[in-house]
Amino acid sequence: MMEKQKMHGLVGDVWPNLQMMKYSGHWILEYDQGNRPLRLAYCWITSLLMVVQVVFLFCFLLLETYDADQMAAATITLLFFLHGITKFVYFAARNRYFYRTIGAWNQVNSHPLFAESNARHRATALKRIRRLLTLIGVITVFSVVSWVTVTFLDEPMRTIRDPENVTSFLQVEVPQLMIDSWYPWDARTGFAYISTFIYQLYWLIMTLSQANLLDVLFCSFVIFACEQLKHLKEILQPLMELSATLDSVVPNSGELFRSPTTAPSIPFVTQDDFDIRGIYSEERHYSGFRRHPVSMVGNGGVGPNGLSKKQELLVRSAIKYWVERHKHVVKFVSSIGEAYGVALLLHMLTSTVTLTLLAYQATKIEGVDVYGASVIGYLLYTLGQVFVFCIHGNELIEESSSVMEAAYSCHWYDGSEEAKTFVQIVCQQCQKSLSISGAKFFTVSLDLFASVSLQSQTNFSLIVCPFSSAYLKR
Repeated sequence: MMEKQKMHGLVGDVWPNLQMMKYSGHWILEYDQGNRPLRLAYCWITSLLMVVQVVFLFCFLLLETYDADQMAAATITLLFFLHGITKFVYFAARNRYFYRTIGAWNQVNSHPLFAESNARHRATALKRIRRLLTLIGVITVFSVVSWVTVTFLDEPMRTIRDPENVTSFLQVEVPQLMIDSWYPWDARTGFAYISTFIYQLYWLIMTLSQANLLDVLFCSFVIFACEQLKHLKEILQPLMELSATLDSVVPNSGELFRSPTTAPSIPFVTQDDFDIRGIYSEERHYSGFRRHPVSMVGNGGVGPNGLSKKQELLVRSAIKYWVERHKHVVKFVSSIGEAYGVALLLHMLTSTVTLTLLAYQATKIEGVDVYGASVIGYLLYTLGQVFVFCIHGNELIEESSSVMEAAYSCHWYDGSEEAKTFVQIVCQQCQKSLSISGAKFFTVSLDLFASVSLQSQTNFSLIVCPFSSAYLKR
């Protein structure tokens, strides 16, 4: 029961978007402390409504598109919402991987020397997560409002090609709905139109919210990992300063870097035992905590380096803390990739095809009208969804790459033999940058954003050039 309450506190404090994911119908039953059968029914009803509308969109593509332009527009709409539904189903099927990733940082343990730095970077991560959640929420609301507004600016009568005579056109009346879709009922007038409009509005809000909230959760994971890397970089220099006091005592490195399950427990001291800042020799500011000259009076006798046995253990435990925390970050990033890998692959494939078709639709824009606004809106939204992944993935690569540089530039040569061994381990661990992969097919970075854009242009050229060549020959 205590563990469940602890996890529930994590939902509201560290991952604020998880509460909104629950309200949008995502299958997050593990953190629900309310009526579980009611939540289960809500998730099933939401899933049914989401999938049924996608089926109607697919039926519209098959039954009510008669030329290339209509088919391209219907395909764009289907793909645009399909990847959102795919993420929704993917999360429901693999939520245990997400639970494991969320729970990876469900702890507040830190080293007493660096507790302030750790808490500050955790607070910074939470601030960035909330800011991103607010930004994405505003964009989602703006998109829904724009969709509804554009719907009523469009003409209710449209010109389509006669399926029986391709050289003639017909004027047909279409219902003023947000999304062109097939329905087994007449949705043009009366109560059927009102019901269909409400259903589409609900479906539009829920689909965009579900996809965007899951994207924000990915970015939240990456932001958290980046802030932890910044925390580790920040404490490197103080760690070297601390280890310099151990020059006369060279410990067994094998004992120091053993796993937490086999290493002997280190008795962390409290202020009642001695002032942990007393191991500093002069008053200076460094990495968010102060140094004060305090007499080196310890427990258990004073060693040849002027430190008590307990103080020596504290300094060595600080180095062990750094190594273990970095291993924890590596494991955390790996769990992000396991949770999102296939979903990222499907997202990028879908976005590439969508951008290709949007490039084709953009060639049909003849002025500032509803059609042009719709194409540009689809284009910006699709690019934005890809970019938000790539910019945070690129930040993770840069932050992890800079850890080795920070280790090398932290005056390790003035430290003890233990410090030199520690720096070697850090450089070995950080030779390969941390990154998120899409099912091992690509790495999420700004290079991926450029690749998706270029691939879309290439596909567009392959589609358009044969038609252009045939036209020129005629």
